[in-house]
Amino acid sequence: MSASTIGFAPRLEPEDRVRADFYALLARLYFSAPDGQLLRMMGTAPPLAAEADSARLALAWARLSAAAGVMDPDAAHDEYEALFGGVGKSVISLFGSFYVGAHAPGSAGQFLVELRAALADLGLGLQTGQSMPEDHLSALFETMRLLVEGNAAAGPRTVAEQLAFFKKFIAPWYAKCCSAIVETPIANFYKTVAECAHAFLAVEYESFAIA
Repeated sequence: MSASTIGFAPRLEPEDRVRADFYALLARLYFSAPDGQLLRMMGTAPPLAAEADSARLALAWARLSAAAGVMDPDAAHDEYEALFGGVGKSVISLFGSFYVGAHAPGSAGQFLVELRAALADLGLGLQTGQSMPEDHLSALFETMRLLVEGNAAAGPRTVAEQLAFFKKFIAPWYAKCCSAIVETPIANFYKTVAECAHAFLAVEYESFAIA
């Protein structure tokens, strides 16, 4: 009898399930504006437990959920385009190469090159037909989701692998990007998205520090 070819995905611990889901949601929100279905899902989602080490995240999620519950999809689309779209330079850049500098791991000119090399080492890359540069915030969040959750080709990566990717390609610039969104006068719904993203990534940073 031949060996079974059926694969079994390893079960994620509850905290890793939450992490993967957060990365997936943020990847979706920064990829394009939310539609009505996603806004309703977010608006009716349960609150997070306000534990001591994640109280800020619980509050930020509550604000984002409340904002989603009253947000009009057309208004969300217009805001996304006003902030991140348009012809030429956008009001807010969502690309890591824009924010990294001499004190970040890799200068702005090398950031994308090093990122692509790291993705190749991990066996990850752009999907066929996908033209979004790998240093877009949405793409980096999707990469972290894959590292936490795994996929059909590979299971979850080790904490060390997750930490290495996060520390080199997200930690140096996420705060600058989130702050730029929050401080932009035209940001409304995406102000709450950025506040929640910043709070979530701060928890990630602290968790990795003690791992």
